[in-house]
Amino acid sequence: MVCGTGLGPHLSAILLPAGASSMAAAEVPGYLVSPQTEKHRRARNWTDAEMRGLMLVWEEFFEELKQTKRNAKVYEKMASKLFEMTGERRLGEEIKIKITNMTFQYRSEERPVKKRKVQSCHLQKKKLRLLEAMLEEQRRLSRAMEETCREVRRVLDQQNILQVQSLQLQERMMSLLEKIIAKSSG
Repeated sequence: MVCGTGLGPHLSAILLPAGASSMAAAEVPGYLVSPQTEKHRRARNWTDAEMRGLMLVWEEFFEELKQTKRNAKVYEKMASKLFEMTGERRLGEEIKIKITNMTFQYRSEERPVKKRKVQSCHLQKKKLRLLEAMLEEQRRLSRAMEETCREVRRVLDQQNILQVQSLQLQERMMSLLEKIIAKSSG
């Protein structure tokens, strides 16, 4: 901070002429310095110790967070507890943002798995229907084979009967031929 203006050193050098006093800095119009510039600064990264502490604190205050609608005070209590545990100071708003981000990240990683499960379930149902259709086709073919076997047996039985009758006819013909030959020679 330069001259107590609340401006960063780079912005202060641009907006204030060299050697300007803090009185002159106070006269800089507010529209030149966006309050959002200060508000949307990136917070420092969370250390592993802070993350472990956050998980413990979150677990401790989870039910209370679920039960209260306006829970800024709960997040501030969480910040105090986190400070006691880690010695690192975090604002309740930072904790809220971190929890929101972690929850969103977890859910976005979880979604493809659900799609895969749905797709997998759909594929399993499709495979099951295909297997059922194949089984039914196998049963139909098996019934057709049984029917064909019965028909073949019936035809073979008829063939056997016809062969027996043919042999009987041949024997009678031979007997008649023998009688005819015996009468002719005799």
